[in-house]
Amino acid sequence: MELSDGVIKLIPVNPAQAQELASGRSPLPAVPDYPHADTAAAARIFRDSLGIDNWVPGFGIYLIVRAGDGLVVGDAGFHTPPDLRGSAEIGYGLAPSARGQGLASRAVRLLTAWGFAQPGLSSVVGETDAGNLASIQVLEACGFVRIADRGDRVRYLLQRRPT
Repeated sequence: MELSDGVIKLIPVNPAQAQELASGRSPLPAVPDYPHADTAAAARIFRDSLGIDNWVPGFGIYLIVRAGDGLVVGDAGFHTPPDLRGSAEIGYGLAPSARGQGLASRAVRLLTAWGFAQPGLSSVVGETDAGNLASIQVLEACGFVRIADRGDRVRYLLQRRPT
């Protein structure tokens, strides 16, 4: 299930693609500086969750593809399906050449909108380094509220809006 806002497409990563990402290779045509530093670690977490049958379709990794040129510029996704409280954590990252263009914010908005349309998800958590101002700006631009400061880490929360 592909998600799109016309500027980016989020393409779900399948198990074979997760293995490629875990090895540091993009499974689709990408900008030269993708995968970024955290991609392999996220892909290994996703791959391992498949191995323990802890995968729910849609609650995994997506490749961020620029609609204009069809190149992968980053990845975003849920670390796990919602827990028993209805909460899931989100992560995202862009190739250095794609940063500062609003693409991460677009990806987070697409993912959270899709997630909140699913049964069982009531809140999304985002955590980042306290010094990662770009990531903090993404979370705040997408409506997340800071809920915790843990030394060098900050934690944000986005609640599903009542319908």
